[in-house]
Amino acid sequence: MKTSSKNKKNTQDLLDLIKNQRDKKKKEKFKGTFSDYLERVLENPDIVKTSHQRLYDAIERHGVKKMGNEDMRKTNIFEGDNIKIYDYFSSEFFGMEKVISKLMRFLKSAAHRGEESRQVLLFMGPVGAGKSALTEHIKAALEGVSFYCLDGDPQRGEPLQLVPRSLRQDFEKKLGVVIDGDLSPVARHILLEELDGQYENFPVKELTYSQRARRGVASVPPMDANSQDVTVLIGSEDISKLDKYSEDDPRVLSLNGAFNVGNRGIVEFIEMFKNEIEFLHTIITATQEKRVPAPGKHDMIYFDGVIIAHCNESEWNRFRSEHTNEAILDRVVKINVPYILEVNQEMKIYEKLLGRSDFSCHIAPHTIKIASMFSVMSRLKESQKCDLLTKMKIYNGEDVIEKGRVKKVDIRDLRDESPSEGMSGISTRFITKAIDNALTDSENNIITPISVMEALTKQIKEQLIDEEFKNRCLELIQKVVREEYLKILETK
Repeated sequence: MKTSSKNKKNTQDLLDLIKNQRDKKKKEKFKGTFSDYLERVLENPDIVKTSHQRLYDAIERHGVKKMGNEDMRKTNIFEGDNIKIYDYFSSEFFGMEKVISKLMRFLKSAAHRGEESRQVLLFMGPVGAGKSALTEHIKAALEGVSFYCLDGDPQRGEPLQLVPRSLRQDFEKKLGVVIDGDLSPVARHILLEELDGQYENFPVKELTYSQRARRGVASVPPMDANSQDVTVLIGSEDISKLDKYSEDDPRVLSLNGAFNVGNRGIVEFIEMFKNEIEFLHTIITATQEKRVPAPGKHDMIYFDGVIIAHCNESEWNRFRSEHTNEAILDRVVKINVPYILEVNQEMKIYEKLLGRSDFSCHIAPHTIKIASMFSVMSRLKESQKCDLLTKMKIYNGEDVIEKGRVKKVDIRDLRDESPSEGMSGISTRFITKAIDNALTDSENNIITPISVMEALTKQIKEQLIDEEFKNRCLELIQKVVREEYLKILETK
């Protein structure tokens, strides 16, 4: 009886949550005419933004601070550089401060209409380094952010594009904004045919970005060479309407391609260089001219969006080697996304992933550290200045003690010696699978450094194809890491 009463109360609590959510008054979204919109711009010119400005502001508004002098990483890892920490990324991405710094520098320059505003942002790195996760997180920054657009326009164009070019300079002075771009063919048709050119009466509405609803956020997966179709990027003509309207009538246009959907927001190219070069030609005009082709017999359409792409190193090198690809390469800002080379930061990644899983096993002390030590050392290059274990510790910001004295090895010298370090080695995903296997195979509901090393050894033997790299990894796990673990036990 008590259980039944408790269940009824819990059910009622859940129903109350539903009711409260429904009763909660939602913020009224703006709906009005262009004249009404002008009043809003006069009150707050900041509502008029380019896509790069809006994305930069959406990320920065979460908070940004400089790494404090008390943080040993600032001295030992970043050599005193004033590294900025962006709160939007800090709880999700670890050891990627320099990558994020380059990303934000790109967006800041683009937000000020620098050359980067006409470039593709490309994340290049090895598998499992976090390129896709970083891109998804960037896209999520726009979720729920509001913007104003022309009602009935599939491009969701900026309302100020209604202003004739002969009046734009005067409007810019009065409003304190810059007016870019042109109306889409559909919006122009509405203006001329339905509103008789009275643009002050054009309906304007407020929307929010949504990837699921395809509002301002679009993704382009790699296309098969035999089936790739540029309509995925620029939309198509609605064949069912060609009986009613002529080919050059805007009403036949179905502007649902990635560049149409992502206008005023973000367009993502997944594994960009797996596509044929012809498929990527649209990027050339989308970046430099900020215009994309329209389907059928129509003029080019204005496009304002952040284009983000990602690829691995082999695809990048193959694409770059073709001299015929120079036009696209000249429109790319590449940011390398290497594997993490700090053990402490690598540990945070696995702790985060384990915290999100349903595993309830007890994890013995040093287990995650041992797995992280192996993954980091697999990514390091041999050096004549020190052995791999010492190098790993220096990259982790530790003082290396040798014969009772601190051994001084300059971290910058080590980095200069191997500039491509971190672009190869064991992936984070590989380690995560080994930890999952150890958790799954655990009979006593506990995993230890020894069981994780055994799981790693088994996975190395089964999954690594390159014999030389396989033998190197086996030696690291069975000798270097195991011996270091025994030393850790002796000192504890």
